[in-house]
Amino acid sequence: MWRAGAAALLVASTASAATWTCPKRTNLAPSIVVSYCQASGTYTTGGDGLGGGGDNTELCNSENRIPVTVLPSAAASKVTGQGYVVLAGGAPVKIVVLTAGNSPGAGVALTQLDPGTDIEGATFTALVTCK
Repeated sequence: MWRAGAAALLVASTASAATWTCPKRTNLAPSIVVSYCQASGTYTTGGDGLGGGGDNTELCNSENRIPVTVLPSAAASKVTGQGYVVLAGGAPVKIVVLTAGNSPGAGVALTQLDPGTDIEGATFTALVTCK
């Protein structure tokens, strides 16, 4: 019995926090960028940060520009088949992933994913204004 508990603890402690990268970025105008972002790892309460080149490069396609507004689409994971609502904001930018509660229906609020939830392969597109 204790071995099963120890194994579960080991698995939980070795799961990596999610990292979002935005490998595809298109400048629509000097201050507007569309960024296509994808996750790897497991969700962390409070949201996960951007990897790669950091907020400026990942969202604004330039180390010299700063994201001002991030309007993300919903996210979907090819790996898990799940759909999520995405919020992005703060400095540094955190990607917060929401889903329906245990009893979805009218009047039921969205909740953050449980920590450790696999979001591998989740993707979203964001319209970003930069300065």
